[in-house]
Amino acid sequence: MIFFNSKYKSLPLVLLALLFSCSGEKIENQENNTDSFLWIDETEKYLPQTAEWTNRVEAADLNGDQLIDLIFANGGDYSEPGTLESSRVFLNQGPNQAFKEVTNEIFGESKFYARVIKVRDLNQDGFPDIVVGNTFQNQSEIYLGEGNGKFKRATETHFPKILASVGDLEFGDVDDDGDLDIILANWGPGSNMENNGGRTLLWLNDGNAVFTDVTSSQMPEKLIQFSWDLEFLDFDNDFDLDIVVSCKMCGTSRLFMNDGKGNFKDVRRFPAYTNNYEFEPMDVNGDGFLDLVTVNDGEIVGGNSWSRREHLFLNDSAKRFIDVSSANWPDQENIGEDDNNVVFLDFDSDGDPDFLLSSLTGEDRLLINDGKGNFSLRQSILSGDPTPHTLSLVLADLDNDQRMDIIMGQGEGEEIIEERIFMGKNIPRDTAKPIISHYKVDKVGSDEIAIKARIHDNKSPSMPQDWQSVYVLIGENQWPMSWYGEYLWKVRIPQKDISKEISLCSIDAAGNQTCISIQVE
Repeated sequence: MIFFNSKYKSLPLVLLALLFSCSGEKIENQENNTDSFLWIDETEKYLPQTAEWTNRVEAADLNGDQLIDLIFANGGDYSEPGTLESSRVFLNQGPNQAFKEVTNEIFGESKFYARVIKVRDLNQDGFPDIVVGNTFQNQSEIYLGEGNGKFKRATETHFPKILASVGDLEFGDVDDDGDLDIILANWGPGSNMENNGGRTLLWLNDGNAVFTDVTSSQMPEKLIQFSWDLEFLDFDNDFDLDIVVSCKMCGTSRLFMNDGKGNFKDVRRFPAYTNNYEFEPMDVNGDGFLDLVTVNDGEIVGGNSWSRREHLFLNDSAKRFIDVSSANWPDQENIGEDDNNVVFLDFDSDGDPDFLLSSLTGEDRLLINDGKGNFSLRQSILSGDPTPHTLSLVLADLDNDQRMDIIMGQGEGEEIIEERIFMGKNIPRDTAKPIISHYKVDKVGSDEIAIKARIHDNKSPSMPQDWQSVYVLIGENQWPMSWYGEYLWKVRIPQKDISKEISLCSIDAAGNQTCISIQVE
């Protein structure tokens, strides 16, 4: 049975504001003051010179020192191979200290057409592992963590021998066997602007980070023409991971539904729009279902085919996605540029998700949620020089001040410019409690109980560094929960240890805590 945390659905808005209210700290810079900025450019302080074609950035603690490190996935070009480049790695040395480059220590002399790099513990040894998603029909790579920031390349023994054009990849436990599998967007051989596309790949983990390709037996045969992004999300709130796949050259993007065992079926639940670069899932209106912001698949703006508005799709209680862009994100707020990616954050710590939108042709900008899923535009949020080639931005608290900082990857331009770091000096500290939107309790066999829950902090994606702990509390005993994709967490507990008084708790990185009582029937 699935239980929704009713306090987020029934409380008046004023009480919700009090529930999630901050400690009195206010944003100093008012929206009409374009001389003040929320994030301050401190690139020169933290990073050495960079000037590669950067497709994506990953922020993760690579060496276990509780500081967030950075990996830049490098290698162009847009629709045909450019110059192979080093994907650069930088270790955080603490507040106000320059990052230390360790690219050679991790990747050696290897260079890539890296469209994406992701970090997670894939073999459950407590150390982060690195996956490099390569494009232009190249082998993707895996580097297994050995602790203390040491990594060993294990591609030949741990990855399928497949040449692919990977546009994105994500981790998640698709078959509920307790380990993280990988899905990969693949646009196939040849030019991504002219070919027939490629099949979305699924690689299953054996628990030791040895992956098997099961695409032919478990994934739809549908070819996707130029996919830049895919995401795990639980569309229907049944606690298994479904997949959404963006498509630039198709008539619509796709939703693949999971049968709970890792077998996926192509279903039509989207409004039909072409030219989608990216999705980002989040419950923007607090109804317990994940909605989507899409990128660059809307109306052409200013007669330039590359400049388009975005869309907001609300999840209609798992029946379909509904386009509410004109009502919830009107044109004067949804101005449209050659935009590329979206990340959610609660920038003002008021308990609802806002988001940042990156752009190649205009300002990177902030969209502010009114708490009901209606968004208003705020520009001039970043100090320093313009950021004209932003292909990727990620969020991380680089200096442990309980404020989200911005790390940008710059690429796809006639002039290659540096990556950027903007510190969140003028946003409030995080004082908003995590959200436990709903949970599910199932019996497993005769002697175990499985508890699953969606828990998030209004930030995307959910990363290990975002949490102090997520656990089930029974009496005085804590049972840690494991993240298994999207914003989903799970744990199995022996039936003999279950009592009537059970709580589900989460504590975010800033120390904000939410606990709810849960029912076990």
